[in-house]
Amino acid sequence: MHAHDIITAVPLAFDEKDESLDLEGTRQILEYVASSGVQGALILGTTGEFPALSIEERNTVARLSVEVLGEMRVIVHVGAASRYEVSQLIVGARAAGAREIAVLTPYYLPAPPDEVYAFFEEVVAEAEGLDVYVYMFEARTGIPVDEQLIVRLAGLPGVVGVKVSGEALALISSFRRRLPDGFRIYTGADGDYARAGAAGADGVISGVASAFARPFVAMRDALLTADDTRIAELQADIDEVVEAVDGSPARMRAVHRLAGHAVGGRRMPIPDPTDAEIARLERAIPRFH
Repeated sequence: MHAHDIITAVPLAFDEKDESLDLEGTRQILEYVASSGVQGALILGTTGEFPALSIEERNTVARLSVEVLGEMRVIVHVGAASRYEVSQLIVGARAAGAREIAVLTPYYLPAPPDEVYAFFEEVVAEAEGLDVYVYMFEARTGIPVDEQLIVRLAGLPGVVGVKVSGEALALISSFRRRLPDGFRIYTGADGDYARAGAAGADGVISGVASAFARPFVAMRDALLTADDTRIAELQADIDEVVEAVDGSPARMRAVHRLAGHAVGGRRMPIPDPTDAEIARLERAIPRFH
């Protein structure tokens, strides 16, 4: 049963001077996730700035994550622009002890549906024994995954679910009507967490929860007990932290720094928070971190 799951999308830490991967800072973020009350973690996804990491770095983070998160669900994202790279990342995820992987559609160059299907057909054969999630994010990849294609992909052995990013809940409802019972659907829209279940989703994959887990965990309790009054109250809290973080890994890391963790740096060219944004994050920490 995966009722109202909160899967944290984990940001990474980098050295502030040379932008090298900071494993100790990353460990501190993972330790927060491990103790935050969520049901699992997605590592090396968009929030983890995966396009800027080498294969070796990604496999190192996979090992660290499985080690720190222990018995918690760990979904290792192994997506890349080519199956050649994905193959090496699947090997790394297995070696780390992962049991679940997510695979972004191939990206950058256009790929028609038949090519996307063939790509996943080969990937799931290599990933035999692992649970596979299709990761769709058309706004970043340029590759659409329509209903017909997701239904075909859901029929592949080992494909157990889909992460839908950058799409309205109406698409999730449409998917749910056509996908098999037990097929898991996660939305990447943090602010829609409370509404996602009614739309047919099994939960959220949330970058915001990597910094502010508390309102999401409280919302899950309210959803499981169908406490409508509490749900309405908590939606305001979720709206506050979602707006404060605004999907930025730099702001997520800033929360950890402000909370006293040795986390810093960035690798991709994303803006650092402004003084006003930092002040807003700092005000939120006592209530929500």
